[in-house]
Amino acid sequence: MMGEWLDAESLQPILIAAIVALGVLAVLLMRFVRKLLLRLALIVLIAALAAGLWLQRADLQDCVETCSCRLFGQEVAVPADTNPNC
Repeated sequence: MMGEWLDAESLQPILIAAIVALGVLAVLLMRFVRKLLLRLALIVLIAALAAGLWLQRADLQDCVETCSCRLFGQEVAVPADTNPNC
């Protein structure tokens, strides 16, 4: 379990912030990394990580109804005010 203070609703803005931070990192890499192959490899890695975060964020929106939320294999608590059946 990730922690009682970390629930499905609070993780969504955190994941959006992480995706934005990855975008900023990608822009910085494009500006400062000179070798094309290294630049391409790092951009692909960042894009894959951002896509994974985006998919996990979408799963968190749907899992509240089933009371079975997981983020990268870790259980996430569902707040009682979101779904009282959990």
